[in-house]
Amino acid sequence: MYENMKREHTVLKLSVYGALVFSVSGIVIGLIVGAQMILFDGLYSLVSLGLSLLSLTASRFMNKSDMENYPFGKDKIEPLVVLIKYFVILILVIGSLASAIMALFTGGREIEVGFALLYSAIATVLCVLITWYLIKIGKNVRSALIQAEGNQWYMDSLVSVGVLIGFVISFVLLQFDNLQWLVPYIDPLMVVLVSIYFIKVPIQEMGTALREILDMPPRGTVSEEIKHFVNELVIDYQFDESFTRVSKVGKTLWVEVDFITSKELTIKEQDQIRETLKSHLDQYPHDQWLTVLFTQDRKWSI
Repeated sequence: MYENMKREHTVLKLSVYGALVFSVSGIVIGLIVGAQMILFDGLYSLVSLGLSLLSLTASRFMNKSDMENYPFGKDKIEPLVVLIKYFVILILVIGSLASAIMALFTGGREIEVGFALLYSAIATVLCVLITWYLIKIGKNVRSALIQAEGNQWYMDSLVSVGVLIGFVISFVLLQFDNLQWLVPYIDPLMVVLVSIYFIKVPIQEMGTALREILDMPPRGTVSEEIKHFVNELVIDYQFDESFTRVSKVGKTLWVEVDFITSKELTIKEQDQIRETLKSHLDQYPHDQWLTVLFTQDRKWSI
């Protein structure tokens, strides 16, 4: 657990430093060469910097034990931070999309293609490397914050690739006198295409974060698999019925199972059933919060 916390902090710090470099360089160079795509890339990195700092702060806060004020843990802070991150990204994407569409209808933008092309090539390579590292680490460390950082950098990589493709096309068009009039439209056109392509990412991730905040069942088959296993226990132990509630918040899988039975069970027998349920839940890559209730009156379960 401690090792995962340490790795999470290290990875989030890398994301912060990377976002700082890309934001400063992108904004400065974007203004110098007059390229909205580079400026958009820099602004996106600036927003990413603030969001990465938010993730780092949230991670440190969540890892400090405080059972008195947070008796059920701090898991909901994680999806709340993710929701804020993607909401800000969505606003940035929509704003850039609107600005680019306006530019297309007002003659496009003149840019310094040569220098912009060189910067875009270097930025794209570095951005892709950071994205690859974050996604790789995210598979080993169960952290929605790192996953969100990976998605954030993945989107930034798409922007960088779009910038590079746009400037390559502009450079090629400049070699033909009869096609040079198209060059001012390439930059805003690439902003439009990239924005439309990944506007779905923040919408999807915000939906997932909302499901966790509202304690809804996790997407996929996990909830149904657990309910199926509980139903088998009902048959094996000849219980009257059961109620199973499953949700996932942050790193934790929350499971509550209420068994309705007219049988008298000893504490030892109840704990054996709890152990059986826990063993089944161990197959899932989440921390667990398991509550198992036995009652003769179903009113305590509904």
